[in-house]
Amino acid sequence: MAATQVEVRPTIDRAWLERAAARDPVTHAFALWDLDWNPGRIRFFSAVEGDTTLGYLLVWLGHPRAPVVHWFGAEREAARLAEWLPRRPCVAIVPEHAVPFVRAARGAGPTYRELILARETGGVWVPPDSAKLVRRLSRADVPALESWARRQDDPVTAEYPFLDPDVDVTWGAFESGRLVGAVRAEVRLPRVWVLGGVYVEPEARGRGWGRELLGAALRGAEGAGATAALYVREDRSPARALYQSVGFRPVGRRVWVDLGAGLAP
Repeated sequence: MAATQVEVRPTIDRAWLERAAARDPVTHAFALWDLDWNPGRIRFFSAVEGDTTLGYLLVWLGHPRAPVVHWFGAEREAARLAEWLPRRPCVAIVPEHAVPFVRAARGAGPTYRELILARETGGVWVPPDSAKLVRRLSRADVPALESWARRQDDPVTAEYPFLDPDVDVTWGAFESGRLVGAVRAEVRLPRVWVLGGVYVEPEARGRGWGRELLGAALRGAEGAGATAALYVREDRSPARALYQSVGFRPVGRRVWVDLGAGLAP
C-alpha cells in the first residue's frame, strides 16, 4: 500500500485543535484565542496526513511591521510547513528542529532562543505596593498609552498604540501621573492567560515597576482561575529572575527567527 502523502491545507481542524489544547493548553493558547477573537488578523496552514493533523502555522497579521508566525508540529512535516511561511520580511517562532527548514525556505536571519514559562494558580503571591500606582487601563487612557508607546524604541511596544484597553486587558504603571510601563493579557482563556508586552521604559527601571505590573496581571489570571504563561528570551537574565521569583517555571522552548523584519523579542 502506498504511503499517505503529507499535504498542507490553508485551514485548521477546530476539533483537533481543541483536543490538542486540552492536553497542552499553553502551547495552543494563541491559536484557540485568535480563532475566536481575531479571525480577520490570522491565517492557518495545517500539515495533514490523511485525516490526521500533524502540525500547523498560525500567521499573525496584526503586528504593524511584519507577519509573525507561530509554528507547531513534529519534525516530519516541518519541511512542508516551511513552504507556506510568508515572504520576507516576517518573523517565525519555531521549534528548534525547524530552524534549518526555515532558513532553506526563506534565507538566514538573526535567531533568539525563547523560553515558554507558566505559573499555576496558587503560586507565589505578589502583594501590591500601596506606594505604586498600577491599574487596569480603560479607553480614556488611549492617548497616554499611544504617546508612551511611540516614545519607546523597542518592538515589545509596537502593538500598544493600536489596542483598545476596554477589549484588550492592559495594566499601566504611573509615576507622578505619567505612564511609565504596561503589560497586557494577550490571551484570556478559561485555563490559561498568556501575558505579553511586559515593558517599563528605561528611565523608570530599577524601581520595582516591572514586578508591580506583573503582579497586577497575575492577580487577574489568579482571579479567573487560569494558569499564567509568557514568553521570554533565554538570555534576558534579569527578566527571567523576576519571573522565577513569582513562581514561573519553564514548560517549553522556541526559536525566534527574524527574516528581514528587524524585530527582536
